[in-house]
Amino acid sequence: MPRPIHLWAFLQGIGHYPSGWRHPGADPAGVFTMDYYARVGRLVEKGRFDAIVFGDQLQSRGVHGRAPEHLAMPTLDPMALLSAIASVTQHVGLVNTLSTTYWSPEGLAERFATMDRISGGRAGWNIVTTAHPDTAPNFGDDELPEKSLRYKMAAQTVAQAQAVWRERNAELGTSPQARPVFVQAGQSADGRDFAASIAEAIFCSAPTMEDGIAFRNDMRARVAAAGRDPDAVKIMPGLSFILADTEAAAIAKDQAILDLADEKLCIEYLSESLVCDLTQFDVNGPIPVEAILAQTILPKADIARVLEKPAAIGLSLGKFAAGYVRTPRGHNVFRGTASQLANMMIQWIEAGACDGFTLQPAYMPGELEIFVEEVVPILQAAGALRTEYPGSTLRETMGLPRWPADMAA
Repeated sequence: MPRPIHLWAFLQGIGHYPSGWRHPGADPAGVFTMDYYARVGRLVEKGRFDAIVFGDQLQSRGVHGRAPEHLAMPTLDPMALLSAIASVTQHVGLVNTLSTTYWSPEGLAERFATMDRISGGRAGWNIVTTAHPDTAPNFGDDELPEKSLRYKMAAQTVAQAQAVWRERNAELGTSPQARPVFVQAGQSADGRDFAASIAEAIFCSAPTMEDGIAFRNDMRARVAAAGRDPDAVKIMPGLSFILADTEAAAIAKDQAILDLADEKLCIEYLSESLVCDLTQFDVNGPIPVEAILAQTILPKADIARVLEKPAAIGLSLGKFAAGYVRTPRGHNVFRGTASQLANMMIQWIEAGACDGFTLQPAYMPGELEIFVEEVVPILQAAGALRTEYPGSTLRETMGLPRWPADMAA
């Protein structure tokens, strides 16, 4: 019997591919309606996913005279959207991303306590420190605090939020989960150490199974060194996918979606992903490696590795951007049939590459519907995916302790 697979759905905007909104199976107008979120929430619950995950978007996309409309990524308030989904579902978890750099401990604690109570114990908090430099001016600052400082602030904010939850639980009766499930997504050494100290689930990139094994082994060692049980921390790498009846058809479908993206969109998307403005460079010119490394605040060694090969073969900036749009931040992109995808997922789990996957459909909701209708039954028939939820809270769904140890004090 395969180890059970945990499934999350990262449903930011209208799909993982920036050009996905132009696919016939997408519903770009729907993302501004309640019907869309009700449909998506019920679909995810039908697939017996653990949780839906939404990101945050604190920076302004219109700064520096850029053209954010090309990104076509609606950024409605995630907490409001998850609350709407909570009202039409009963089991699926609701993981929201909120920053410890720009939210107060009291504000964070109040929002998640409310979500946990009204959802019957399905709240999760993706704890981030915010990395985009355009965020700082929106909060009256000139620039972001330095990364290590942001993580120190994060540890303090989480501790203070926990104190608020203890107080609220004592005054009002315990929230269904006492506090939300803690999620973390940092990839740097600081981020990994922070995750090892508090996270119950970790979202990461793992383009290959070997990368996943290396990351999971590293995190399990860090969690053990922090005095925690490595089995109580789920590793959930991102997984984008393009499905069709044959592998060749899936590859052709993938290229067709990429071809829907125009050049400005690709450059904008690359700029946002690398946290630097590339709109000023000639799209037919070389990749401005030195300028990118000088501007980006992402780990420079990681970005240098991403740029090394395309720069060496003389790829133009425009062509590099056009190919990059489906693999930002190094997530695995699968192209093939439903049975091939199910087999790949089971293989990764059995190899110890992860505990589950954070699915990132190329376009929404069409590609997610294909996954639920075609891949989920294969996983369930193989005994790799639950057919019913084990309880009502996110902790029960994820197999985590019902009462977090850090809330006992």
